[in-house]
Amino acid sequence: MLDLTAMRSIRSADADTGVVHADAGATVEDAWRAMLPRGWWLPVAPGTMRPTLGGAVAMNVHGKNHFAAGGFGEHVLALEVATTDGRVVEVAPGHPDFRAFTGGMGLLGLVTGVRLKMKRVHSGRLAVEGVECPSLGGMIADMERRAPDADYLVGWVDAFHPAGRGILHAARNLGPGEDPDAAGSFGNGVQELPPRIAGVVPRALASAALGPFASPAGMRWMNRVRYGISWLRGAHAFRDAHVRFTFLLDFVPGWERLYDPGGFIQHQVFVPKARAAELLLSNLARCRAAGIVPWLGVLKKHRDCPSLLAHALDGYSLALDFPVTAANREGLWRLCAEMDEAVADAGGRCYFAKDLTARPEFVARCYPGIPAFREAKRRWDSAGVLTSDLAVRLRIV
Repeated sequence: MLDLTAMRSIRSADADTGVVHADAGATVEDAWRAMLPRGWWLPVAPGTMRPTLGGAVAMNVHGKNHFAAGGFGEHVLALEVATTDGRVVEVAPGHPDFRAFTGGMGLLGLVTGVRLKMKRVHSGRLAVEGVECPSLGGMIADMERRAPDADYLVGWVDAFHPAGRGILHAARNLGPGEDPDAAGSFGNGVQELPPRIAGVVPRALASAALGPFASPAGMRWMNRVRYGISWLRGAHAFRDAHVRFTFLLDFVPGWERLYDPGGFIQHQVFVPKARAAELLLSNLARCRAAGIVPWLGVLKKHRDCPSLLAHALDGYSLALDFPVTAANREGLWRLCAEMDEAVADAGGRCYFAKDLTARPEFVARCYPGIPAFREAKRRWDSAGVLTSDLAVRLRIV
């Protein structure tokens, strides 16, 4: 295990060009704190600010704007790489192996520095619209309709409901002069996560408050209440800070403890647009038939990605959070294999950053870039010094 979190310096942050040069151990949070006060935001950000920039490169992370901005690697200007034979080299987008490093899971060389192009924003706030969707198919249709005018799209899905109902949030960046308090919107007072959720529950106590609902019955009820509240409100527009809209996973400290004592896994599949509604709804039906229903479902829209091990494609992804217990573990792995098989038949893919159940046969069908990646591996690390349990399990190298 190689821990680079001590290498956390922001080497430079250029307010004129929006280019950040940082150690690989610097986090997503370090990057936005260095640049948002200067009018620059992350071009791509995951749902939490805790990952390192090196990790973001290694997994080519995506965000709620993948359909418009692509993956993290598409905004990297250069990588500093320490090779297993002792060299330190720069790998830029023009390099023939650059697209093997973005999404390459750290298997080729050790990224020690990242030069990232940030995105100019004219306000620290976003214009957001929330709307309830009675079905998963309806949510996908609504995303298609909104995509030309939206910068971000994300849907929460009630996996307990037969139609896959949910809530869609569409957001766009504010233009010049659209926010009368643009200068003040970049400050910590606006961007920091609120001390209380819904203005009532202290964030530090939120996970404990949710504890009594940490069961299939409790989560079914919470999903029902959440959708009901949205239905009563109807379509509604509001303004939200970049940090608060983007990093939802950071709202409730210790939220993952809800899945104790067995923990949880996340299963995320990517499906071509033409098959998305049918296949994703079918997979949710499989979950209910198996009696293993995910407690959380998140839908995103994507575009094709140039990386060799690209997980994204022109279509949709559905990420599902499953609690793991001694009683359901074997059935859960079997359920995920069944869902993967359906995804492979449709020309879809999985996401290595969120995988614990995929089989090598499934991955070989879904990732045509694996042979070229293996060639890059031989060029950069012929001795096989860098490896991982996941890469061995899935026979990637």
